[in-house]
Amino acid sequence: MDVDYYAVLRKAVAGKDAAARDEIYKDAWSLIRRSQLPREAAAAHTAALEDAVRRLEDEFATDDARQVEEINEVLARPDRNWKPLVVGLSALVAALAIGALTYGYLASQTPRTVSAEVKASAPPQKVEKARADTVAADLKPGEDGGSTGAGLPFAFQRQVVFYRTTVVPGSIVVDRENRYLYLIDVNNSARRYGIGIAQECQKGGSFFRVTNKMEWPDWKTPVAGAKDAADALLVPTGRPLGARALLLDKPGLIIHGTNSPKTIGHLVASGCIRLVNEDVEDLYRRVSVDTRVVFVS
Repeated sequence: MDVDYYAVLRKAVAGKDAAARDEIYKDAWSLIRRSQLPREAAAAHTAALEDAVRRLEDEFATDDARQVEEINEVLARPDRNWKPLVVGLSALVAALAIGALTYGYLASQTPRTVSAEVKASAPPQKVEKARADTVAADLKPGEDGGSTGAGLPFAFQRQVVFYRTTVVPGSIVVDRENRYLYLIDVNNSARRYGIGIAQECQKGGSFFRVTNKMEWPDWKTPVAGAKDAADALLVPTGRPLGARALLLDKPGLIIHGTNSPKTIGHLVASGCIRLVNEDVEDLYRRVSVDTRVVFVS
């Protein structure tokens, strides 16, 4: 990738107010979405664009704060006619408010829509919540819904995103509420996967580690008092866990695959943390036993 988005956008937004900058950012994201780039290349361009937008908006916020300090110093002088400056200060405060709202909107929407975030147009919050709380039925025995995420909403497709965290690179972060799994990389980035999650895996602990890796495992209900999480996978009962599985150090807590992409992004009826088969195979290749897994809500 040879596009310096920071330099390009810096020239484009010079002298522009917050509303005009917002339109320029949207045009840039739209160009990437309409491009014919491969998925990972488009995600890399999106992450670079997001980073450039954040840097620019941080600079604008710093400049605006400096101007406010200068105005306050002038107002503090007893011999100065300050009334005309109050009008200017009010206008500046209004501009700062608009800029903050615009930046906040972009920051909240980007992870779900563009790189996802960045974790395209997100539906209203109530509609999204209703979707997320719907338990998606499993396929009937013998049915195959596919092993790729190509038909998923863009936000749930595998991609590299901007992700600021203190979690050590190489670790896994599972966002239960938003239905994302992140494999943390360096430089505030992560590889993000859409997930489905079973109700029993919604709660209970935050810090785990990978204890075993399995190919084409089968599921059975965990036995109380099982000594090993792998005990839950010894007897096939017609509930396949997809192409790969990562077993954690808690019986029944498993990251696994599925051949039912339509269940990604939803609560699911069986299993635990599921990814489409292509995604869980990609994750399986990238992690090792003893990888740290952090659950967040």
